[in-house]
Amino acid sequence: MKVTKVCVIGDLHDAPAIPKERLRWLGKHIKNTKPDQVVQIGDFLSLDSCCWHIDNATMQARKNKGTFIDDINSFDAALEELNKGIGNNFKVKKHCTLGNHENRLWKWEDRNPEYYNMGKRELFGTLKKYGWTASEYGEFYFIDGVGFTHVPFNVMGREFGGVSVERNIGQSSLFDVVFGHTHKFNDVRCPKIGNSNYIRVVNVGCSLPMNHIESYAKLSTTGWFWGVVDISIYNSKIQEVRTTTMDTLELTYGR
Repeated sequence: MKVTKVCVIGDLHDAPAIPKERLRWLGKHIKNTKPDQVVQIGDFLSLDSCCWHIDNATMQARKNKGTFIDDINSFDAALEELNKGIGNNFKVKKHCTLGNHENRLWKWEDRNPEYYNMGKRELFGTLKKYGWTASEYGEFYFIDGVGFTHVPFNVMGREFGGVSVERNIGQSSLFDVVFGHTHKFNDVRCPKIGNSNYIRVVNVGCSLPMNHIESYAKLSTTGWFWGVVDISIYNSKIQEVRTTTMDTLELTYGR
């Protein structure tokens, strides 16, 4: 029986002001556990410079967003830290399922066509520099029959959401799903008609620093999970799921 081990890094949200140490810990965890593949589930970087929710009407507002090149330089430094943690002796396939924060760049270029593809060239060039492949926002990346994506889209072409988002996804899916986006960990089995028939949906939480809450969520209920998730797949199903918190990663590798 072929077992495939996948290390899933949740929404990481790299940004110039957020420390990079966690990337080294994640890399050491990957080196230690030796997965067959690493999947970063999207929102690898926040790209606040491309955020349309922050108005550009005043110079001060624009300054507070930072610059695109600062975001890319920060991302380059983050990926370098991750590679240092993994080391040179362990080679592993690495893939990112781009998220809504990367999609900020797509929207920004659409609104500023004179810069079309310039930002994407920087983003994909940085990923390629460190050996990452990527799939588009909303697309599924399949590993042995299990679908990985930042967040699935519903029949209306919008992200699945709601309190029972995992169950909503499971009721609509024909295959097991691994996703992120909400920053909350959940592992749900949705029963189907038939003997021992079910769809398993795993929400991997986020890989931000422990207890870090993004500014947009300061006044909302969170229940976030900070860490990394290791998944074992065989017979085209998620069979085992193991979580490791960011605190544990720091205690284990932060020295």
